[in-house]
This record gives sequence, C-alpha cells and structure tokens, in this order.
Amino acid sequence: MKSVKIRKIPAVAMGVTLASLLSFGVSSASADFPEKNLTYINPFNPGGEIDIVARLQQPLLEEYFDQGVTIDYRTGGGGAVGWSHLKDQPADGYTMAGFSLPHIVAQPIVRDPGYATDDLKLVYTFHSTPQVLVVSQDSPYETLDDFLAAAEESPGAVTVGGTGEATGNHLAAIRMMNAADIEVTWIPFPGTGPTIPALRGGHVGALMTNSTVAFQNQDSFRALAVAWDERLPFLEDVPTFQELGYDVVEAIYRGVLVPADTPDDVVATLAEGFDDVNHQIAQKQTDIGAFVHYWGPEESAELVERLKGEYAEILAEDE
Repeated sequence: MKSVKIRKIPAVAMGVTLASLLSFGVSSASADFPEKNLTYINPFNPGGEIDIVARLQQPLLEEYFDQGVTIDYRTGGGGAVGWSHLKDQPADGYTMAGFSLPHIVAQPIVRDPGYATDDLKLVYTFHSTPQVLVVSQDSPYETLDDFLAAAEESPGAVTVGGTGEATGNHLAAIRMMNAADIEVTWIPFPGTGPTIPALRGGHVGALMTNSTVAFQNQDSFRALAVAWDERLPFLEDVPTFQELGYDVVEAIYRGVLVPADTPDDVVATLAEGFDDVNHQIAQKQTDIGAFVHYWGPEESAELVERLKGEYAEILAEDE
C-alpha cells in the first residue's frame, strides 16, 4: 500500500508558482470581490490546529481584503457538521471553512456525513501535521514495544483517543493496528482540544495525535513513535514507526475550502489572500510543530484526488 507522504516544497518557489497560476486565473469578474464581510467556519472545537491558524489569519485577512472576517464555530461529527453546513451556503466566496484531509475524503467513504467530497472546492492548503502516538508521562508504556505488547495481550482493552472517525488520527491508528496486527479501542473526540485533558486525566490510554500536540505537550506526554518517514526535527529523540519495523505513515493536511460551485475567479482571489497571509504566519506555524505548504486550488485538488484512492483502499481493509 502506498504511504501518505508530504511533499516538502520550498516556500519561495511555491509562492512564486502560486502567484503565477493565480495571475492567469483571475478575471475582471472578481475585481470587486469581496464587497462585504467574510465568514470563516471552524468545524472543530476551539484550541485545535485549524482554530489556532484561523485566529492568526483573521486580522491579516481583514487587512488584505479590507473586510471583516468572522470566525463561526460549527462543530461536531469530526468536522462534518461544519462542512455539511458550508455546502448549502451561497457559492459566492463569502462563506468558507477550514478543512482537514483525510476527513473530507474519508468520511463520505464510510458513512453519509451530510456532504460529499465533490460538494466542496479547495482554495488553499496551508500546512500539515504528521501523526504521533503519545501516552502520559506516568504511563506504564515506556516504549512502543510496551504499548504493542499490552494491546496484543488484551485485544481491545487498550484505548486510543483522537479526533472523530475516518480522520487522520483514526486512519493512523488503523494503519498501526494493521501493521502490528493488534486491536485497540478507538475513542473519538469532536476535535483536538478535548483530547489533551482526556489523556492527562487518564480517560484514554494513549492518543494518536498531531505533531503539534506532541510537540507542545512534551512535559506531560511521552511520544512513543512518529508516523512519518523520517524523524521530526522538534522530536528528534522519538523514533518513527518505520524505524521500529512498522510501516505506518500518516499526516493531516489543513487549509480552507468553499462550496463547489464557487466561481474559479473568486476562488483565485481568496487563494491569493491566503497565500499572502500564509507567508506572514509561516514561522508561527512551524513554531507549533506544523509543516507549512503554499498550495493553491490546483495542487490542493490534485492532493484530494490522490487521497481518494488511498483511503478507499485503507478503509475497505478495515471493514
């Protein structure tokens, strides 16, 4: 099975590429867009990665577009509530939402979340986070071997928390179970924020979580393995699953999207704004443990198409 890997594209080169693409995609129809305030839906609870980045983006987007930007929380269903709401909004560019991949691809594969992937059009991808298996510092699991041995001894007894179902966290846990031939009980949460106190309070035995969470909570969490093809520079003492003999590579990509029928010139205008802002907040994203990307509509759409095939295969095996 082909593993999900993030292309590390130089920021300067990618920024030039996006600007060039957008300059050919904008028509005079978008010259007056936007003429009123924008709504930016956050489909996850406060405190998660999309929330952190949206709050960094908000004042800069307001400055760029010379319009207000309202953060609208519509949470639930691992993001599905927000995306199903977005698809029913006017396709005029004034309402957008943060997205997470694989969520918007995987959820419609396993259930009816109230939207289809093709109901949505990606505007911009601003960062990604590899997945990390973490436990509390007082956990009896000192190593990945300890964790896997416990799961093997008592199938289903070890609990692993993360965001939702058919999400990046969940898919990384599925990859781990398949690779190590173990069974754990998945405990879903509505967003990243609630998972942190859940592990600290002992409500779950471990988290399959984002590199941002592992990095920011090193004092209270112990990272056992990284679902990546190389060690992370900010968690350099933590081995990868691959180093330890398990082919587990998974990441979550994040960005912003709009209803599918939104005109391409409006999408291009929004993408230009997000690209400008993303360059301004790149270091702040890196500082929290994220990998920054500068991917416009075309590259983001290509990513979605590739992941459709990968996740259909993984989730079929999990049935």
